[in-house]
Amino acid sequence: METKNVITVTEFCQHYNIPEQFILSLNEYELVELAKENNTPCIYITEIQTIEKLIRFHFELDINMEGIHAITNLLNKVERLQEDVKALNNKLMFYEQGT
Repeated sequence: METKNVITVTEFCQHYNIPEQFILSLNEYELVELAKENNTPCIYITEIQTIEKLIRFHFELDINMEGIHAITNLLNKVERLQEDVKALNNKLMFYEQGT
């Protein structure tokens, strides 16, 4: 059984009742990566959760594309910092247990 890894932008936008241009704009701002199948823009299944979050930012919170770009960059930095703190805490616990 073959698993489908992409969904067309058209199908996705019809399902979520959003304009296709929104998804294409997300791609232009490098917020999501689109695939091409038979010269048709497609969304990777792994990107759907991210796109759903960006849909909420834009359509529910009325944040423009530049704002979404800034928010996404800040959230990514926060996530990296949290990972760094976790790694440092693990190292600290290791050294504290060694003494």
